[in-house]
Amino acid sequence: TAVPPNSITDLHRIQFSLFVEFAEENGSGRNTDAASFTEVDRETPFMAFLKAALPHAGVQPENVRQMLESHRGSRIDSPVFARELAFVIEKFGRGTEEDAKETLDLYLRGLQNLYLAVSFAERSKKHTGILWDILVNYCTSPPAPDDAEQQINSGSLFGSLLEAAAHCGADLSSLVSKIPPGMAIEGLREKLISSVIDYRHKVKIHEQASKIQADDKVGVLRELSHLSRRGSRISVSPSRKLSNISTKLSTKSRLQNERTRLTNISAFTSDTFSLSIR
Repeated sequence: TAVPPNSITDLHRIQFSLFVEFAEENGSGRNTDAASFTEVDRETPFMAFLKAALPHAGVQPENVRQMLESHRGSRIDSPVFARELAFVIEKFGRGTEEDAKETLDLYLRGLQNLYLAVSFAERSKKHTGILWDILVNYCTSPPAPDDAEQQINSGSLFGSLLEAAAHCGADLSSLVSKIPPGMAIEGLREKLISSVIDYRHKVKIHEQASKIQADDKVGVLRELSHLSRRGSRISVSPSRKLSNISTKLSTKSRLQNERTRLTNISAFTSDTFSLSIR
């Protein structure tokens, strides 16, 4: 139903409380995966529940956000409920710049998942410029001069940013122009070539899909034009049939009476005429 009954919404509230209470025991609130492209589509049962229950207003998004924030604490880099809180803020937040920055921080520092962060920056059309600046600064933060390992990690992180941007269809030319001088990115040429090839494949797929859609549209218009020229069959109700039959019978009887009257008049006229001659 469009409006669920109160018993269903009560169950939603109970289930939400149980998810939050037992999250630490079954591992739903943790996320130990820090890779950029590993298991990015994995969805916890708690996330699936929020997507299904929040639109029915059994659990208010404001209450969910407050409870998740209090359960996470003040640490922005805590992985506990990071993805769930980012989902609630993105879908049911106020849409402000602060909400967008907080959601990006949850993806970057909480989940430590660059792919989800880039996807969110591309989805958030209103604040995409600010979010991309944060992403670039995060991936090009200047390391210490004597920390060679940190410099290597910084170049690898920016390479992962290029890969994620290519998968999400972002502008790679602007990202390449923001590479700091002296940063070494392993396999940069191969990554850019594969990104360009992937982009060309997407363009070809889009062109073919547009062509198929145009052909389908022409076929549908031809079918509609053919159907518009066909005749229409009209079914008459039984009562209307009876009225038509009675109308025809009455018309026939009137015609017969009129024919009989004319016949009598003609016969009388001929008799009168013959008598007068005699």
